[in-house]
Amino acid sequence: MNSYFGGGEDGGGFVGGSQGGSQTARPINDESLRPVTIKQLIDAEQAFGDAPFRIDGVEIKQVTLVGMVRQISPQTTNITYRLDDGTGIIEVKQWLDADKQDDSSRRTFREEEYVRVWGRLKSYGNKRHVGAHVIKPVADINEVNYHMLECTYVHLFFTKGDPAAAAGGGGAAGGDEDSMFVDGGYGANADDKTRGYSAKAKKMYNHLNNSIGNNEGTNMHVIAQETGMSIQDVMAAAEELLGHGAIYTTLDDETFAILDCY
Repeated sequence: MNSYFGGGEDGGGFVGGSQGGSQTARPINDESLRPVTIKQLIDAEQAFGDAPFRIDGVEIKQVTLVGMVRQISPQTTNITYRLDDGTGIIEVKQWLDADKQDDSSRRTFREEEYVRVWGRLKSYGNKRHVGAHVIKPVADINEVNYHMLECTYVHLFFTKGDPAAAAGGGGAAGGDEDSMFVDGGYGANADDKTRGYSAKAKKMYNHLNNSIGNNEGTNMHVIAQETGMSIQDVMAAAEELLGHGAIYTTLDDETFAILDCY
């Protein structure tokens, strides 16, 4: 996708969608666009009737979503689509421009066809819908999965923080924008990985993490000796770490190593 705004005359460069179907010239180039799921739109917070919607505590303006057309209801001034993306169902209204005589403003889509929508979340009569600026068919089914991954990434960005910041502003990656894909990226340090673990589990994990050059793992008796933990504490920590998939057994049931892909 070269542009979330659809590009060309389809995008229009304006925000349409008053309830009466009139078009209001309002530039959208300076407004952010957020990929969302339908559940996020349904759960979006709104302080009062005319207040902006917020997702993850952040105000949303333009949104884009991908879903399957479940129902089509043509009207005189608009076409209403019921869109389903697996997380929920919402109505998408595409207002018809009477001044346009070309087919693009009146194109309809088939039921059970995947489409991408660019628009704005609205509420009318306590019922939410998306006022669409642009609707286009999904040419590649991989776009459906891509959109869900993008929604997840943006959600984590706003709830967990900037991945680059989580790596210490880029750390060893030197601020490279691809640092989230290499060592030193998001969640790469031991503190992030052991967040929520017990003190014993953290101690054992950190010891294993700092045991460089030992591909065969470390025996529980060695761990106990070098960390000052009792065998019982090491066993309890190992059980917790195994349950989280953070470590695995190597030579035997008493020898452990860090799971590198964790």
